[in-house]
Amino acid sequence: MHRASNSLNDAVAGQLLALRFGPFELDVRSGELRRNGTTVRLQPQPFKVLVLLTSRPGDVVTREEVQAEVWPAGTFVDFEQSLNFCIRQIRSALGDNANAPRYVETLPRRGYRWVGGPVERVNAGPALREWPRAVPAELRLAMAEESWPHEPATAPPSSPSAVRNAVVSRSRWPLALALALVGLAAWGWLRPRSAAQEPSAPSFQRLTFRRGAVGSARFGPDGQVVYAASWDGGPRVLHVARSDPRDFRPLDLQGTVVGVSPAGEVAFLRDGVLARAPLAGGPPKDVLKPVVTADWTADGSEFAVVRMAEGRYRVEFPIGRVLEETPVRPSRLRLSPDARHIAVAWHPVLDDDRGLVAVIDREGRRVAATPEWASLDGLAWAKDGREVWFTASEVGADNSLRALSLDGRVRPVLSGMGRLVLHDVALDGRVLLERATLRSEVLHRRAGDAEDRDISWLDFSAAEGISADGTTVLFYESGQGGGPGYATFLRHADGSPPVRVGSGRALALSPDGRLVISVSVANPDHLVLTTTGPGETRSLRLPGVAAHEEAGFVGDGSRVFVTGRDAAGRRSTWLSDLEGRAPRKLPLPEGRILVQNTFSPDGSRFVASCPDGSEPCFYDTVAGNPSPVPGVPKGMSVVGFDARGRLYLRGGSKRMPETLFRLDPASGRTTALAELAPRDRAGALAVLGVHVAASGEAWTYSVMRRLSDLHVVTGVD
Repeated sequence: MHRASNSLNDAVAGQLLALRFGPFELDVRSGELRRNGTTVRLQPQPFKVLVLLTSRPGDVVTREEVQAEVWPAGTFVDFEQSLNFCIRQIRSALGDNANAPRYVETLPRRGYRWVGGPVERVNAGPALREWPRAVPAELRLAMAEESWPHEPATAPPSSPSAVRNAVVSRSRWPLALALALVGLAAWGWLRPRSAAQEPSAPSFQRLTFRRGAVGSARFGPDGQVVYAASWDGGPRVLHVARSDPRDFRPLDLQGTVVGVSPAGEVAFLRDGVLARAPLAGGPPKDVLKPVVTADWTADGSEFAVVRMAEGRYRVEFPIGRVLEETPVRPSRLRLSPDARHIAVAWHPVLDDDRGLVAVIDREGRRVAATPEWASLDGLAWAKDGREVWFTASEVGADNSLRALSLDGRVRPVLSGMGRLVLHDVALDGRVLLERATLRSEVLHRRAGDAEDRDISWLDFSAAEGISADGTTVLFYESGQGGGPGYATFLRHADGSPPVRVGSGRALALSPDGRLVISVSVANPDHLVLTTTGPGETRSLRLPGVAAHEEAGFVGDGSRVFVTGRDAAGRRSTWLSDLEGRAPRKLPLPEGRILVQNTFSPDGSRFVASCPDGSEPCFYDTVAGNPSPVPGVPKGMSVVGFDARGRLYLRGGSKRMPETLFRLDPASGRTTALAELAPRDRAGALAVLGVHVAASGEAWTYSVMRRLSDLHVVTGVD
């Protein structure tokens, strides 16, 4: 057993004062954890465990070692339960995630390991002395007017009166000094301040003025800005602008900008294809597919990309050289100016922009990372390459500009009202910032109605289920209104005020409407089953599942499907009863999971993509035996069944407008039911979460709406 000197021993001995890592400091004298100077609540036992882990960065600390150091012999506790509680509290305080660990990694049946990078030890030393400070000229003048007596030290005073005069002269000095300080302070307060003494406020120059959403932007050569935007509900088109915002022109290209070369080419993503095209005009050239996100080196010679293979995301630089592989979804990737480091925005939770920023080097070693943020969108390197900047929020979607240094420290850079999204930083320090309003809306319609009804509640409503008769919608709030832990609601389609079911992210409503499945954002190691009426709340935990991500009721509601990740990050989908007893994996192809409830009314089969991914297939819940679903048009995805066994389909692109179709598997006939799109399409980016009632007579869906302006900002440090 490893019993080397650790921070607990040093703290007891009085040698250790504090431990510092990233934005955090552990004050071992007071037993306090601080983040950027602000105290973070952490109970004494979790604090001790955290001190022990940070004292041995990179080492495996076994469970036995933790017990010996924190709960020594003679301490009577339920050790397993207490240790698990401590680790959960530590992760919550640090904003860590068990499935994408930034600080504490779990090694099943062994222990834990600190992976948060280097830890600085602050040890006790000799007494600190204040460094002499320069004296301002005004104060030196006041001191000169009330100087010290200069009698030689060897010459005694000639008389008692001389002694008295010397003491009086010395006693005047502190009084004069105090008066001088007060006068100097008043003069400094009242005198006019020059512009050079005042910190300059950042300057914003607006580039876009139309109603819609900016999707991406980069600085280009010769003062150009290249951006992609969707105006008035139209497609996302690339534009080129100069310093005069009226001087812009659209390009005959659609997609997301990922880079601009010094030679005047733009790199962009279009339906998963990385392509490049001249800004002066001309046809694009495809580079690589499929690609999730990408960036271009400063000289335009090489790409860094993220590609997906076998259910895992691979960071490659240059193309073909894998630096990191993970099941966690990325949204953005940026190369440092010298191409020595790569920053990636990772999002551990399915269909959620919660995330963290991590930096790796050219060998794939993790250099620095942030805690997990409630919302993360926007990434770029600072002009000197010593920090990576990003826009994120601790609660809700109102993101601020922040910086992560290569030694793991996080600092605020710029805050503002609303949501800021960082797109790029130029070598001269100019910043491309989007100021956005982001909302998620819930729409509902009954068959025969002329239009949808907006039943959104707060700022970020997301539909997750609908009652069998179509009258009640299950949704959750993940924005500012929902709070850091989110909130789950039920709302009647007539628009009456919703009923709060509980905290967490809603996942499913039972067929009889009596149970709701949700999951905690901070502790996804179990599902929560809450009654919609009187009754007790209970937990559902599948063995071996570290993070429960999606779930739904199967058949009559006595069984559930659960999609989640194990401790190694591998995703799978299981079928279980409501007690979590004897779960078994669904017979899906390797690397496939189920995120939508596509089970038949009797629960005997479900729909997922065929093994070759070309079209949807029926699968038997026990044997598998995939067979293509007849009558599904190409490019369509399955939403689910109704009680009569009819299938509902939607387009696979999630773009607007979409159409909801009904398919009768017996006849193979497809019928268009409704267009899925809000009446006002400006800024409406995507249709999400379509749910059809078991009656087939009503449906609900979510729409992501983003209205934004693009700005060039100067004076940001």
